[in-house]
Amino acid sequence: MITFLQNCWLSMLLTAVIGYLLGSISFAIIVTRRFSGKDIRSFGSGNAGATNVLRSQGKLPALLTFIGDLIKSMTSVYLGGVLLRSLQLAPQTDPTLLTSNPEHLALIGSYLAGLCCVLGHIYPIFFGFRGGKGVMTILGMTLILDWRTALIALSVFTLVVLLSRMVSLGSIIAGISLPITTYLMRTFVYHQAWPTVAFCTAAMAIITAIAIIKHRENIKRIFAGTESKIGGKR
Repeated sequence: MITFLQNCWLSMLLTAVIGYLLGSISFAIIVTRRFSGKDIRSFGSGNAGATNVLRSQGKLPALLTFIGDLIKSMTSVYLGGVLLRSLQLAPQTDPTLLTSNPEHLALIGSYLAGLCCVLGHIYPIFFGFRGGKGVMTILGMTLILDWRTALIALSVFTLVVLLSRMVSLGSIIAGISLPITTYLMRTFVYHQAWPTVAFCTAAMAIITAIAIIKHRENIKRIFAGTESKIGGKR
């Protein structure tokens, strides 16, 4: 691992920067300004996300926001994998790193870029570090990283929402499932090396922790019994 970092630190740094900058493109803010000339963060929950856009701006702006968030996260993951696999910027690249497990290098780059994209979405440098909660961005990156993990998370989300009628609770529980499912998939389905499994699981755990922190007000309302429910009064 030390040798890997010594040879790939520059590629990893660029991967992280690219992922963060792409994530910082807040489509909720951009689309809302285009349609209403105002800042989405001044509406409703104040969250720069597709749900708040839907509630305050309508279906078309919300759809554009949804698509934009998915595309930017997918693009980040793809570019991260390509960049770290190529190792073009490593000044002292060990050839064995590239020939032994190139798919593992791409995977590490993809997870790193995805993590940084989520950070950029939540704390966008272009918009005063006030962004969304990252739900759609996380979904987009997970679809590219492992569609099985994404499908399980979506199933968990759907089940929880159907039972509780709370979108926020569904998002939180689905987020918690991500690092668990990632570990199980990478270990028992893909049979990947422990360093790769550990990196991918840790990246998802960090993403989940950040998402939960961003939902802290929702969590307070859930315990207080005042959280908004589908079909209920706000």
